Amino acid sequence: MDGRCFVLDMESPTQVSENIDQRKCRQNFYLRNGFKDTNVYRTYNDITMTIMMRGEGTFTMKDWDDIIHELQQFWWPDDIEEE
Repeated sequence: MDGRCFVLDMESPTQVSENIDQRKCRQNFYLRNGFKDTNVYRTYNDITMTIMMRGEGTFTMKDWDDIIHELQQFWWPDDIEEE
């Protein structure tokens, strides 16, 4: 990850789900507003999340893991199982 960027995770529009239309609309909203799909995915409690970013550079699974590691120092619910 180069420089400053904004990163978010959202329910993946590629995963079969009851709310697939909502997921696709959400992703299209982010794409229209300058985000790009990083092609980095993470699954929690059987829900696949797509990682989106806004900013320059690339974003990798290591970048995501580094962010999550930092957040875990402050808060990590016991009911979330990372796969």
